Amino acid sequence: MKHYYKIFAIALILTISTQLSFSQNTNNGWSFEAGLSVVNLYPVGEDAPQGEFFDEFINLNDHGNLGVYLGVTRNLTNNLSITAKGTVNEISKWGEFGEADESVLVDNLKYYGLDAMVNYSFGKGKLQPFIAVGGGYTWIEEGPFNTFSTTSGTKNLIGAGTANGSIGLKYWISDKLGVNLQTTYKHAFKDYLPKHWDHNVGIVYKLENSQEVTIETEKVTTTESLWSFEVGVSVVDLFPVGEDAPQGEFFDEFINYNDHGNLGYYIGVTRNLTDNFSLTAKGTVNEISKWGEFGELDESVLVDNLKYYGLDAMANYSFGTGKLQPFVGVGAGYTWIEEGPFNTFSTSNGTDNLVGAGTANGSVGVKYWISDKLGVNVQTTYKHSFEDYLPKHWNHNVGLVYKINGKEKIEDDTVNDTDGDGVPNEYDLCPDVAGLANLGGCPDTDGDGITDKDDLCPEIKGTIAFGGCVDSDGDGIPDNRDACPELKGADNGCPIKVVETPTIEPVTPVIVERKVYFGYNSTKLDLNAKVLLNDLAASVTGDSNYSIAIEGHADSNGSKTYNYNLSLKRAEAIKSYLATKNLSSSFISISGKGDTEPASSNKTDEGRALNRRAELTINISAK
Repeated sequence: MKHYYKIFAIALILTISTQLSFSQNTNNGWSFEAGLSVVNLYPVGEDAPQGEFFDEFINLNDHGNLGVYLGVTRNLTNNLSITAKGTVNEISKWGEFGEADESVLVDNLKYYGLDAMVNYSFGKGKLQPFIAVGGGYTWIEEGPFNTFSTTSGTKNLIGAGTANGSIGLKYWISDKLGVNLQTTYKHAFKDYLPKHWDHNVGIVYKLENSQEVTIETEKVTTTESLWSFEVGVSVVDLFPVGEDAPQGEFFDEFINYNDHGNLGYYIGVTRNLTDNFSLTAKGTVNEISKWGEFGELDESVLVDNLKYYGLDAMANYSFGTGKLQPFVGVGAGYTWIEEGPFNTFSTSNGTDNLVGAGTANGSVGVKYWISDKLGVNVQTTYKHSFEDYLPKHWNHNVGLVYKINGKEKIEDDTVNDTDGDGVPNEYDLCPDVAGLANLGGCPDTDGDGITDKDDLCPEIKGTIAFGGCVDSDGDGIPDNRDACPELKGADNGCPIKVVETPTIEPVTPVIVERKVYFGYNSTKLDLNAKVLLNDLAASVTGDSNYSIAIEGHADSNGSKTYNYNLSLKRAEAIKSYLATKNLSSSFISISGKGDTEPASSNKTDEGRALNRRAELTINISAK
């Protein structure tokens, strides 16, 4: 089969060119990946038709065999993980004997691989190079260069164990979606199974986080609609697919639907899993009357209205949640085309047979939402067949999309609320004392916005800067620690006594402000936050009076109550950390603002990242 290197390049361009801004890695426990596999038996250090190590290593056109793979990975630490992978391929190119014969062909030998790898990645950012070692078992159907059995006239699958070594690179487009580029050398333990390379390019999706403890939010769905239905026009084009006439080169006359397009229709249904990730099932019905062209004198090669049916499933990732939503998709399906002059398969004469095969699919498209319920979908899909008798082709769609249902709230019938304040125990910071919902279920006796449990003066209305206390004389020392609360002074709040020595000016209290940022839906302190808090703790010496007020914030994702509770827990996390640095909890107060005081716009990822924060006000004065 020709032009596999072009297919490989297209898949790479479609995934890398659609970048999103990156937010902090949440170290999810499990990830799933799927993509293309290119098996190369040539540059492995063996005699012809195989070749020397790394000879024509990237010449995938002459030596590459295209297939698909699926994998699942379990992260053990931030750097160490284990992967299980399955590969399905067909071997048609074995190597070469010299310049006169660039590619030694074999008869589409079946290839199956099951492998397990231990991976070590370098870094935790967007770009993560990695190495891996492991083993597996590979089967290749017998052919002229790997004959093992003595049975003639049959093609037996022969298999052996392999020792594997890999290098690769993962690039995370978002918190959950990434691209994996990897090459693996597989050394067989038996002579009858050839050594070979397995190159992979795929899309990686992180499953739900199973390691980090976060606030439970699954009881309320946040996607606008769980299901959507679409119907529209399908245009099947068999011409610009990188094959010989009457088909043509990749993207040649790509939008010439008049000469090459075959009109039909499609229906589809989509299930949204998150705001960006969805699954689609689609059925297509068409008739093929235009197959391609032989040249300028014959613009369109016609066939006799061959029936076309397609069933496909796709995993989609959309960029953005506004009206205009570009997206990419990968998946697979099964397509049937009635036999004709350019796709004859059966030996029956006088019958029109439907012949079908599996396909690997890649899509790009854009959806535009006219209203909350109704939208337009424009999409193009490349469908690569696993069998020679089914042609590769493009399937372009234009259709209307209708969201079947709106927001859906799933509530638990039994709410456990011990103190009866309307805040369930799982969200109540004070589950045994009735309080206010906007303060996480805790009471605020003096009404100063600081819960009693964190208020240093719970019965006197004060300010956040002084931990809920007041400073009546304005000397920077709250009344609860001021020896002279009615007199302004620097000597424990009292005026400095007049002595014979020269007058010493009172020390001006120092007020320091700091900001700590959090990951999405997280209360976990990262390394930057801990370094900042360590420096803060070191600056508060034993000869200082101090009070620390911590104000938590959140971005606008989620309900007001949920965001308030999250902001309060962020402030609580900082207070707990400072307590481990020998700062007294009695001098630290916390409060939550939810999403009511954003520092930046909540319409962009960068703005929401700035809003996921806690602000610290530190009041320090000498004793």
